[in-house]
Amino acid sequence: MTDTHKHPLMTRPAIATGLILMIPLLMTYLDRNLAEGDGWRWSPMDFVLLGALLFGAGMAFEYVASRTTQKRHKLLAGIAIFSVVVLIWVELAVDGVSQLLHVMIG
Repeated sequence: MTDTHKHPLMTRPAIATGLILMIPLLMTYLDRNLAEGDGWRWSPMDFVLLGALLFGAGMAFEYVASRTTQKRHKLLAGIAIFSVVVLIWVELAVDGVSQLLHVMIG
């Protein structure tokens, strides 16, 4: 028995994470003349962090989706998880959340 049969909830998040990470990997390869951190030029740690973020979000959704049969709950969980991922991504990329909070608080 393979590991995917032992842990079926991990299969879709792992595949989706790998496919999504192929986009910045290709763009990093194409922009190899730029300095690290410029444009699409990602460091290995960028891939690790985004991979962990996407895989964790996928696992969280799979867990919630496996626990409920109501489509409404799955949709709300998906929206909540997606929102958290976007906020974390924006914060890591450009400190966008911190800047917005700084402006709002004064």
